[in-house]
Amino acid sequence: MRHFINTLVPLAWLVVVVVVGNYLTRVSQPAKLQAIEDTIKLASLQQAEVSQLLVEHAESLEMAEASLAKWNTRYKDVPVDLNTADMILYLEDLTSQGFERFDVDLEGTTNTPEFSYHTFDIRATAYFSNMYHFVWHIENNREFYRISDLTVRYKPVYKENRSTQKPRRYDMVDFSFQLDAYFAGRDGISAADSVLVPVPRSLLPRHSPSHNSFFPVVRTDLPPNDELLLDVERAQLVSIVGRRAVFDDDGFQYVVEEGDRIYLGTVVAIDPANARVRVRLNKGGKAMVFDLAMDVQQLDNAQRPGVQMQPVDGR
Repeated sequence: MRHFINTLVPLAWLVVVVVVGNYLTRVSQPAKLQAIEDTIKLASLQQAEVSQLLVEHAESLEMAEASLAKWNTRYKDVPVDLNTADMILYLEDLTSQGFERFDVDLEGTTNTPEFSYHTFDIRATAYFSNMYHFVWHIENNREFYRISDLTVRYKPVYKENRSTQKPRRYDMVDFSFQLDAYFAGRDGISAADSVLVPVPRSLLPRHSPSHNSFFPVVRTDLPPNDELLLDVERAQLVSIVGRRAVFDDDGFQYVVEEGDRIYLGTVVAIDPANARVRVRLNKGGKAMVFDLAMDVQQLDNAQRPGVQMQPVDGR
């Protein structure tokens, strides 16, 4: 019996060892190994995330530096303060020449967290080239302005010629727009003019207009004869003496030579031999050449002893 017990005890211990070993091998250790593997994977993911964040941080710094460099090379000045009276003086200085009318109204001031701006309503009449000059300076000078709702239309303006008291026509344009003048920008926006970089003129739009789209090429109405020039369509050729032609307009005599200005044109040639005067007229954009002949009886009466008549090309 004792021998049996002595044999059973080692067997029992063997069973316990096998069971415990099997549990540790199949149940406990795999769970711990999985936990360890999960921890390693999590650490690897966290490490990868940190690396990605570092890369994104470096890229963000690079983009920020590039943006800051671009901002530091701006050429617009956003002042800390902008007095409306100074603004009016600036606009009046730009409109000192070539303007028939210039009206400006302050519509109001808008304040935002980023900046503030005054809004002006502008209406004016000027020569097209002066209007272009005015708009060019507003958009390309250092001051930060914005133009919106620009409208332009042709307008003839009649003013008295002080020498003759006759009306003279000037080809101008009426234009209007809304102007926003910015100031009081947030930190980093406002800058002194001394720190702004110069901008090459070649990078800016042309300072002078290449074409005046509002100047009528063909007219239905002719300009008034405010200079009281010879109007060959209503005057009569009465005499040619040498290189001079004499016209009579209702009792008033005009003496003209080749190259002289006349109403709507010029004198092209005077031909004493054939008693003709050639003129070139521009009637509303239509260029025409006319030969004006003197009456034969008037020509006979105009000839006197000692007067030599020569052809146009006989100089």
